[in-house]
Amino acid sequence: MDWEVCFSTVEEYKRKLFEKYTTSQEYNDFVIGGFNVLTDKIDAILNYALENFRKEFPHNYESRCPAMIFPLPRGDESNGAEFAIILKRDEDGDTMVYSPLPLSYLERS
Repeated sequence: MDWEVCFSTVEEYKRKLFEKYTTSQEYNDFVIGGFNVLTDKIDAILNYALENFRKEFPHNYESRCPAMIFPLPRGDESNGAEFAIILKRDEDGDTMVYSPLPLSYLERS
């Protein structure tokens, strides 16, 4: 069994996020500015990840599974979060994690 069972696909995550968002929509709209702010942020990191993945593996960039996502707390006074995208190559299982926040423990060889 592979580790991807631990994460949601981007589409699954967006559905769950929308369900949670709408439970307090008026408050969330005030704080966040609209659900589209979150989905635009997710789509931007996803598009960057897919483009970079294709450049990194120009001949064999087929994915083993759909793009996956997980939130990362910013660790600052905003109490906000960023999103990281995981792409796994079908050919040999190479895995790339795209995050706007440093993940130094993944950089070790």
